[in-house]
Amino acid sequence: MISLSVQASPEAAAQAAALELAASVAKARKERGAAHVSLAGGRTPRRAYELLAPMLADPADIHWWFGDERCVPPGDPESNYRLVAESLLATGSIPPVQVHRIRGEDPPAAAAAAYDEELRHRVPADGGVPVLDVALLGLGEDGHTASLFPGDPALEVTDRLAVPVVAAKPPPNRITLTLPVFLAARKVLILAPGAGKADAVRRVLAGPDPATPASLLAPADVTLVVDEAAAG
Repeated sequence: MISLSVQASPEAAAQAAALELAASVAKARKERGAAHVSLAGGRTPRRAYELLAPMLADPADIHWWFGDERCVPPGDPESNYRLVAESLLATGSIPPVQVHRIRGEDPPAAAAAAYDEELRHRVPADGGVPVLDVALLGLGEDGHTASLFPGDPALEVTDRLAVPVVAAKPPPNRITLTLPVFLAARKVLILAPGAGKADAVRRVLAGPDPATPASLLAPADVTLVVDEAAAG
C-alpha cells in the first residue's frame, strides 16, 4: 500500500525521510541485530542524507546498499556513490566495509552480476529474495524510480536482483535493482518534493500502471514523502 506524507517544504520532506530512515534502522537493529538500507541517487536525497548522518549515533551493523548506479567511476559528478560519500559518509564515522557500492566503472553486465551475488550473500533472504529493511527511492517526472523506466524490459525481470539498463535520460548506461528486491523490502520510502513531481505523484497514487514504474511498488509498504508543491 502506498501512503502519502505531505510536508510543508522540501526541507521538511528531507527531515521526514531522514527520521523514517533512522527509525527503520533502529527497529532493524533491535529486532535482527543489523540493518540493510538501500539508498537513492540523484540530487533530491542529498539533504536527507546530511540530516540522517548525525542521527546515527552508532553506525555499527548498518549496511548501506544502492538502488541504482550510473556507469561512471565513483568520483564522477554523476555517480550516486559520490553523492552519498559527500553527504551521509562525509563525517567518516561509517566504516567503508559497510558501504556496498555498485562498481559503475566496470562493464555493466559484470557489475550487475557482481552486485546480484553480493546481495544474495550478504542480505538475509525470504523465498530467495534478499529483504532490505528500508529502501529510499526517488521519483522521476516520467514516473521512474531507481533506474526502472517506463517500457524498459527490466520491469519484467524476476530472476535477477540487479540488471544493466539503458536509461531514457543521461547518463544512459546504468545498473538498477529489480522490482522483486524493492517489493520484498520491509519499508520503502519515495522522496519526491517539488512542483515538477506533482503529476508523477498523482499517477503513482492512482494505482499500479507499468507506464509509471514507481506505482508498481504498491504491494509493498510504501510511504511517498512529498512537499505541498508536489502534493498539488
